[in-house]
Amino acid sequence: MRNTILKSMKVCGVTAVAFGALVFSSGQASAAEENELGNKLLYQGKAHEHVVEMKELLAEQDLLDGEEFSNEYDKQTKEAVRSFQEEYGLIVDGLAGEQTLGALFSPEKGDEGLLVLNLQEDLADLGYYKAKLDGIFGPITENAVTDFQGDHGVEGDETGVAGPNTYGALHEAVRALRTSSASSNSSSSEQSGSSSNDQSGNSGSSQSESSEQSSGSSSEGQAQSQSTEKSEETSSASESQSSDNSNETSGNVMTMEATAYTAGCEGCTGITYTGQDLNNNPNKKVVAVDPNVIPLGSIVEVEGYGRAVAGDIGGAIKGNRIDLHMATKDEAIQFGRRDVKVTIVETP
Repeated sequence: MRNTILKSMKVCGVTAVAFGALVFSSGQASAAEENELGNKLLYQGKAHEHVVEMKELLAEQDLLDGEEFSNEYDKQTKEAVRSFQEEYGLIVDGLAGEQTLGALFSPEKGDEGLLVLNLQEDLADLGYYKAKLDGIFGPITENAVTDFQGDHGVEGDETGVAGPNTYGALHEAVRALRTSSASSNSSSSEQSGSSSNDQSGNSGSSQSESSEQSSGSSSEGQAQSQSTEKSEETSSASESQSSDNSNETSGNVMTMEATAYTAGCEGCTGITYTGQDLNNNPNKKVVAVDPNVIPLGSIVEVEGYGRAVAGDIGGAIKGNRIDLHMATKDEAIQFGRRDVKVTIVETP
């Protein structure tokens, strides 16, 4: 049985789409979202009240011992998260984003919030959920989960409850869908790429390069993280080091070289390194950064772009560079490559 303390943390009336960072519609996140488990990426070195909630969930899985926990995401917590991820077929990286937190929390009928909303989005993408995305786990969501479980032979979870086995199967199904979509986008890009590059000149080549590397950080960071252990550890260590220096980093203003990318770039899945779905949220303000310069999960203000969350990485995004997610390829091409002022508003 899930403990009553965790059940009490549900927040009602959530309608904004978010993962483990903040959702920006007018540059500010609601107080409700800020207090919800799932609105921030959790990783080693981070101290947050959500870490306590996650540890309680891990304890219910017999992966941590104790009844009272600190708010520090330490090495033991990371190993417990990795063990959980490995057991249920999730991305094994020791980072707790919406997928891992959702699997731990196991949404069921009567629950509400960001984790339910993300579950609905995935089920909708797969054709199981066809109602309004409202973050409310009602009968329609329950039926969608039940149908998915039946079609994918999910065992070990209660029928209609999105437990860790359901999330494991959901991860595989969504990943297959994203891979298929990326392949289709790649084919379309090959057919139209020549004329686009002719028209866009240097800006086009800038967008193409950054796309391949950034939400190409979707494919590079998300897909390869499933098989590249060294990359996972390095990334997590970078985040931890960045978090240690967060007080010094917050408030910094720097000039950075900026490029732009889209969710549908060639070879991209549309899922950022931190698990944010840009396919369903084309207008979401997300930037790819070097975690050694700007910690993942930070809130930044970018000149000419606005307030965004640092939620992606990229092979070419190293040092004093930043890559901005745009809703369309035309916008990315038009942005081109330029120097911008970046203010770090908040760090994890």
